[in-house]
Amino acid sequence: MKKTILGLMLIASFYTNAQEKEFTFTADKGMTDFIVTPVESKTAPEIYKKVIEWIKVTFKNPDKVILSTIENEYVRFEGFSETLYSYNAKGQNYLPTKYQIEISVKDGKYKFDLINFQILASTTWVDYKFFNNPSSKVDLEKGVYNKDGSLKSYCKYFQEIPTYFNNLNKSLSESIVSNVKKSDGW
Repeated sequence: MKKTILGLMLIASFYTNAQEKEFTFTADKGMTDFIVTPVESKTAPEIYKKVIEWIKVTFKNPDKVILSTIENEYVRFEGFSETLYSYNAKGQNYLPTKYQIEISVKDGKYKFDLINFQILASTTWVDYKFFNNPSSKVDLEKGVYNKDGSLKSYCKYFQEIPTYFNNLNKSLSESIVSNVKKSDGW
């Protein structure tokens, strides 16, 4: 009985600690759903305040990009890029991209969740499901990957998208742990 309980506790601790730390895009599951970043010795209110400060420094119109907040719990914001999404059609071509990210904070960590990803196709913003929804292997094989597991030629730049969000998260993480204010170095 003791061995069974111990085994269940070990399995439970493995699954609770098996949170992703970086975004990836794979043939099995598409884009990582969300990542959790540890921030040792920071409380949820401290992390929340730093997230707001980071948005104000990082984005041109911070009051317009912040879509929703619950103080000391989460911030949802929208970003835009002209060069995030690209496809291969006789070379690298770009489409404007909008994305929404939700940052949920807890003591000692935050969750970085890409909740919406849209591309501008002609004159209409279109949800692009492969980056903000769990994708089935069948959908990925039909739309993104060849049978041999390689990316279809028009999707060859898709691996740049997780890198973009990993870099964005890295910038946020560095801002949270930094005690240096921008005005200190002038």
